[in-house]
Amino acid sequence: MAENEKKIDAADITAKQEADARFMVKTTSNVLLEVELGKLAQARATAPVVRTYGAGLVQNRLELLATLRKLAAAKNLTVPAALGEDEQAAYHEISTRAGTQLDKQLMALLIKTQKQDEDGFDDMSDDAYDGDIRGFAAKYLTPVQEQLAGAKKVVDTIEDLP
Repeated sequence: MAENEKKIDAADITAKQEADARFMVKTTSNVLLEVELGKLAQARATAPVVRTYGAGLVQNRLELLATLRKLAAAKNLTVPAALGEDEQAAYHEISTRAGTQLDKQLMALLIKTQKQDEDGFDDMSDDAYDGDIRGFAAKYLTPVQEQLAGAKKVVDTIEDLP
């Protein structure tokens, strides 16, 4: 029985460590996509509010990305250096749009990815196995939530555009 308990405890730790790594990888993927979408918003959005939001997003996400990469390196985790296939496909789909359709679809995708970020940061601020990852998630949860709230306001502003 004692050996089984040890195995179960070891499996729990491994599962939690894997969850930490999945969080770091998924968050990095989302942040990379958000940076590219922010740049696209700055370059091609028709609504000034979307362009402005994109500029702020790029600045905030580049800062977050640098911190993510530093933490991943310290934890000996590998995180994506560039957009993955799914993120490239999503970006390409948005980038083929024009006018207000680009604005609306870009913001819809940003809200989707930022909601994933918010959920991940919220979960990991309590549940991360690694204390540094837990602290990172707790520190950045509020800024991530504020960015998401800002995106929702932008969507409210542009929803009546043709």
